[in-house]
Amino acid sequence: MFEFLILPILFITIGSFSSLVIYRLPIMEAGSSDINLFNPRSHCPKCKQTLPVKSLVPVMSFIIYRGKCSLCGLKIPYSYLYNELVHLTIGSIFFYYLGFTLIFIFSYLIFSLLYVLLVLDFKYLYLPISLNIIFVITGMVANIFFELYLSNQYSNIVYESSINSSILGFSLGFSSLWFINYIYKLLKKKDGIGGGDFILFGGIGAVLGPIALPLVMLIGSLFSILIYVIFITRNATSNEIPLGAGLICGFFIYVILKFYELNVFYIVL
Repeated sequence: MFEFLILPILFITIGSFSSLVIYRLPIMEAGSSDINLFNPRSHCPKCKQTLPVKSLVPVMSFIIYRGKCSLCGLKIPYSYLYNELVHLTIGSIFFYYLGFTLIFIFSYLIFSLLYVLLVLDFKYLYLPISLNIIFVITGMVANIFFELYLSNQYSNIVYESSINSSILGFSLGFSSLWFINYIYKLLKKKDGIGGGDFILFGGIGAVLGPIALPLVMLIGSLFSILIYVIFITRNATSNEIPLGAGLICGFFIYVILKFYELNVFYIVL
């Protein structure tokens, strides 16, 4: 009963914090020295006034004030509400299937990291190295120390241990994109893939293992092209494809397919 009361609040709070990270990290990257993830306190970008506590309650404050600043009436983007609801929905689904377990905690943390990276790459073509490294470390810890994602019979037969599978997955993921970019740079004299994509794909390999990488890349590439055609081409100033956002979509689709196959397997048994 305790979890049913506390966890929804925690989910939407993390969703609210993800909005803050998505808003402030690009500003910090641009060289602003007067803002970080913790200072200054949440404020309205128009009237510059610090928001009262009642305006910071996730979901409820957005509904009560009809998506506007309680001080000056500035319209608040719906993305803030979406981020909170997405985290509440996904967190609830994870809890329903996994319970309050170690794999639930790591899975939700991985989702939250990838969600922020997806939005940042989609909106700004920006994959922060810090978040990428946290993602890699989280995936490796989950597999190397707890064997949460790779402790299956096939992985252990091929790679002998989850440690080998996770490390090899990171190495192949990182080096494959690095090599593609190296060849492109030799031909075009400029980078074709950002360094953040190298680490991201390596992190995906660390979580899922090397066998998953080709399918994730295929699905991710298709999503990247789809995102570019539908959204990016409307902005005439940009011709870059958000590969990172596509790879994260590929990761999510792969996990869903794998989970579905496991369900079918158990039903047949």
